[in-house]
Amino acid sequence: MFGGGKCGKCHEVGHNSRTCPSKNDKTEMKTETKTEMKTETKTLKKPRKCGKCHEVGHNKSTCHKQHMINKVSKSVKPHLSETEHVPSKKNKKTIKKSSKEYHTIHDKTVICEKCGHNNNTCKNSNMITLNTKSLSVEGKSWVEAAQKDMIDREMAVKKKVTKKKVTKKSSKCEVGHEGDVVYNVKEKGVLLANNFDDTTDIDGWWASEKWDGYRAVWNGNSFSSRSGKTFDVPDWYRSVMPPNVALDGELWLGRGAFEKCGLLRRKKPVKPDLLLKWEDEWKKSGVTFNVFDILGQDMKFEDRMKVLQQIVKERNSCMKHVGLASVKHVLAFTKQTKVTKPQAIDMAKEVIAGGGEGIMLRQPGSLYEPKRSKTLYKIKEVDDMEVIIEGYKMGQGKYKGLLGSFTAALMTDRKIKCNVSGMDDKIRNSYLETHPIGTVITITYNGTTGSGKPRHPRYLRIRHKEGH
Repeated sequence: MFGGGKCGKCHEVGHNSRTCPSKNDKTEMKTETKTEMKTETKTLKKPRKCGKCHEVGHNKSTCHKQHMINKVSKSVKPHLSETEHVPSKKNKKTIKKSSKEYHTIHDKTVICEKCGHNNNTCKNSNMITLNTKSLSVEGKSWVEAAQKDMIDREMAVKKKVTKKKVTKKSSKCEVGHEGDVVYNVKEKGVLLANNFDDTTDIDGWWASEKWDGYRAVWNGNSFSSRSGKTFDVPDWYRSVMPPNVALDGELWLGRGAFEKCGLLRRKKPVKPDLLLKWEDEWKKSGVTFNVFDILGQDMKFEDRMKVLQQIVKERNSCMKHVGLASVKHVLAFTKQTKVTKPQAIDMAKEVIAGGGEGIMLRQPGSLYEPKRSKTLYKIKEVDDMEVIIEGYKMGQGKYKGLLGSFTAALMTDRKIKCNVSGMDDKIRNSYLETHPIGTVITITYNGTTGSGKPRHPRYLRIRHKEGH
């Protein structure tokens, strides 16, 4: 009988060397040992050096880019901020090079932290993006720091642009009709003068010519009458006025040219051809805005005049910037002269003799009072003449049902007519009995128009009845 042999490996009975259980264990041990040895060999394997710079970690084909990336990783403040940028699928292109994947970023939000360029304009915009985890001095990743820097740069640029826009808006040549209304004439009113008499002490007061035109207020955007009604004025004329500043003055066409002031009462035409004609009439007419005060300023009269004179100078210099270099200056400063009482009387006579209406007198150091004030007086020429009543005009408003004015003709020329007002309530009620048609009355007036018509005719008294 076969007694069974021993295993040739472990010398135990019951199996042979082929089925020896210890073989598998040893095989596993050998496999593990071999794996460890391989790993250890791989770890201890000498790294390859670059053939260009003899540094490890890259080869010749990636040498320049790799050096730049190392520079980013090692420096305290890297040049490029793309080091941890994760591009979207739409904004990246994958390029295979030497069995490695590199991402070229095409995102305008990525900027160069050093020079401020984005990757489309920066000279180093084609840098390879690594997934480094280096931190900035502030403890943020370089990408976060770069993004913050990018936002700061954009804000700085916006502030610069905004600053430029504000400067342009506040420049002295901003067009007047783009300003805001800063003075409501209807609500606040204007300064009105008292009539001068011999008892008024005006020594040392300021005198100026009384303009014979239409009183107007530039409210910062448009022209208003002293009652608050708007004057239709061309945009080119308004453009010369100072925006957001209120001025008091007179729309004036010249001495003895009151009859031409009908242009100032005309409405702005709607049709393009008529509009152009109307605007040309304004240019040819030579209408000036003679300013004599600033409204809404808590300053003494002398200080207001200094500011006003500067405004006039600056705005007239702007005419060439708004395409009006060939047009006569439209803003005129009203000259003020300090006078004594005799000098004021002489000045008034001289102005009137030259075709003017008279003079205005301002109290030194006075404020602008929007009412009839004792800080302002007027000296005007007052003449009288005889006229004959030819008819009546009924009153309106508070004089409704009463006499409004007499229709009269000059005794020297019956073709010249005028409407006479200024009667008291007694005459307005009994005019049919006391002032029948044909009655000759004496009126006062302030000069005559070119056609000989008396200006501002006012009732003085009955002279006599014709035929008696």
